[in-house]
Amino acid sequence: MGCASSIHISDRVVYHSGKESEDSHSPQQTNATQHQGNPASGLPLKPHSCKTTLTEVQFGPMKLFKDPLQVLLVFAKEDSQSNGFCWACEKANYRCSLAHTPESALECFSEKHHDLVIVDHRHSRHFDAEALCRSIRAVNSSENTVIVAVVKRPDREEASVMPLINAGFNRRYVENANMMACYNELLQLEHGEVRAQFKLRACNAIFTALEQSQDAIEITSEDQVIQYVNPAYETIMGYQQGELLGKEIIEVPKSEKNKPDLLETINTCIRKGKEWQGIYYAKKKNGDNIQQNVKITPVIGQGGKIRHYVSINRPLNDNNKSEKSSERVQAESQTDIQSSKHKDRRKGSLDVRSTTSRGSDGSSQRRHS
Repeated sequence: MGCASSIHISDRVVYHSGKESEDSHSPQQTNATQHQGNPASGLPLKPHSCKTTLTEVQFGPMKLFKDPLQVLLVFAKEDSQSNGFCWACEKANYRCSLAHTPESALECFSEKHHDLVIVDHRHSRHFDAEALCRSIRAVNSSENTVIVAVVKRPDREEASVMPLINAGFNRRYVENANMMACYNELLQLEHGEVRAQFKLRACNAIFTALEQSQDAIEITSEDQVIQYVNPAYETIMGYQQGELLGKEIIEVPKSEKNKPDLLETINTCIRKGKEWQGIYYAKKKNGDNIQQNVKITPVIGQGGKIRHYVSINRPLNDNNKSEKSSERVQAESQTDIQSSKHKDRRKGSLDVRSTTSRGSDGSSQRRHS
């Protein structure tokens, strides 16, 4: 499957040195297999109806579908602790991989991009668990991976977890080989950190929409400190993102073309949690004024309080007027062309009649002569 020879992977069953687990031939084995069917012609492909295949996750207005959890266990030697996690993965219908060396772990992670990695931190003589964690974090796809360190039960005073956090671990697990303890730990991880990271991954789609938008978008904190501006904002206003982030709105130069009480009116409205929309003049970095159609929306967050303001700005500048003028000129030109064609047709009709008339007059004169 692309991993080192010490790793044997199936969808649900962990294989060790080519030996299959005892219940790998049970009917449950087929439940986790991804079935692919050919949809009827013209119908969209839908997620498989099997409840154990995909988990529905609601993230605000987005509906996401999560594949079964993929777990990587990194243990130099198999023992009761590794067996406990293997059993827990099997019980939870997770897809599990087992690696015995840092090299094989990195190779397998680079191929599978696991949601959860559990590293044995109890025996430093086998490998450096913290160095392995840093190596995994160096992989581009590891940003949303949850990494857990299995540590020894302390004999004396509790040690600080800061070295683990600095190495890139999200959490520690004090060794407990009890199978149900391992199972409960995995369930808490799935519904806690792993699901939170899954939602954060979905934010990439939202940021892509912001980055590609042609409207200038600005996000500030509840104290109106600038937190984000998109590329369209940079292009329209002439600022670089780094020049604005962390600054308060009041530090950005304002246009004198707005009514004196307009800012107070806007702030009074949005601080009440209401949306404001209207025409507003902004000052670009080069000092030019730009007229914009602005929509400011308060974002309600924790505690029912306003946590952000989102401003969407669409320029109403000379370019827009030029475009409208160009469209009007084109429409008038088209009208003139059609009118000219109509006149030409009328003129042609008149010419035919006059020619016919002259021809008739000539014939009449010849008959009279």
